[in-house]
Amino acid sequence: MPEHADGDDSKAAVVRLYQAYASRDPERIAAALADDVTWIAPPGNATQVALGLGRADDAGPPDGSNTLDKAMILDFMVNHFRRLFTEVSNDIRLMIAEGDHVVTEARLAATLANGRRYVNDYCFVYRVADGRVSEIREYMDTRGGWVQVFGDGPVMPVV
Repeated sequence: MPEHADGDDSKAAVVRLYQAYASRDPERIAAALADDVTWIAPPGNATQVALGLGRADDAGPPDGSNTLDKAMILDFMVNHFRRLFTEVSNDIRLMIAEGDHVVTEARLAATLANGRRYVNDYCFVYRVADGRVSEIREYMDTRGGWVQVFGDGPVMPVV
C-alpha cells in the first residue's frame, strides 16, 4: 500500500519533477515519476496536434484517449517538448498542497517552432505516492493555445 505523504512532502516531490523537466535528463525525470504514473491531458490539444501526435478531431470530453504513461511522458518531455517550444519560461504562480495532492498554476511562455510566440496559463493537479508523482491532470486554455499555435492557417503538424 502506498505511503501517504503530507502536503510538504508532496510539494517537494512536484518541485523535484519540475526541476527534472527543466534538466531534460531522462533518468532524473524517471526518478521523479512513479512507475505506474499517468498524465491526463486534454485530447486533441494544439501541442499534440502540432507535434503530429494527435488530430484536431480528437478534441472533446475526456475519454482516456490522451492519457500518457511513464514512457510517453519521458518521450514527450525529453524529445518532443523542445521540438515545439524554445526560449521557454515556466512561471509557477501558485502551488498548494494538501495530503497527497498538489495543485499548481503556471504560465508557460515560449517561442514555437513556427516562430510564433506562445503564452498560456495551465493548472496541473498532481497526486504523489511514495515520494514520486503518480498522477498528473492537466487543464489549460485549449482554444487560446490553438489560436496561438495555428492562427488562421491550416491545422497540421508545426514540426
